[in-house]
Amino acid sequence: MELLLISDSKLKVMLSDEDMKKYDIRCDDINYDSTESRKIFWQILDEAKHRTGFDAASDKVLVQLYPSRDGGCEIFVTKLGLIPPLTEKTISMSGRVSMLSSKRRLYLFDSLADLSRVCRKLEADGYARESAAYFADDKYYLILEERTNGRTNIISEYSFIEEFGRRCGNAELVYIREHGGVVKEENAVPLLARL
Repeated sequence: MELLLISDSKLKVMLSDEDMKKYDIRCDDINYDSTESRKIFWQILDEAKHRTGFDAASDKVLVQLYPSRDGGCEIFVTKLGLIPPLTEKTISMSGRVSMLSSKRRLYLFDSLADLSRVCRKLEADGYARESAAYFADDKYYLILEERTNGRTNIISEYSFIEEFGRRCGNAELVYIREHGGVVKEENAVPLLARL
């Protein structure tokens, strides 16, 4: 099991095929309504706490699962107590998530290379919604349109972005749109994917 502490509020857990066998789980079968799944999940988080100091026991958490190509699984655990109130989501108690969110999300990147990497992945995954890119204070910003209708799978299509940058709040979104230098105001993803 590999652990990557992304921030104080976010942890990435990478389980190999061997780890999945060790815990006797499959990504398709993990369901937080199941007592067995909860037990395994908390075993993993206990080990993560000992190895990284990431303690999820005192907060509500959002769990996002991604099956890996090698038969393993990537799990993103986000402490909801540390997310600014404007970006909180309403979480159901099942293995699915109900989201109430603004239609646009802002992400900050330290370099054009990181922004370009994210855009290449988005384009490869078939992202076809609105996008815009800005520049301010030696940082790059990407605005993505997010459409979440009612209940959606617990897997988030945007979690990988936080490996390269960070998600910003609504106040920063308004500021950047008003004061940031425009890189591309429409269809930024396809353009930046080619850099």
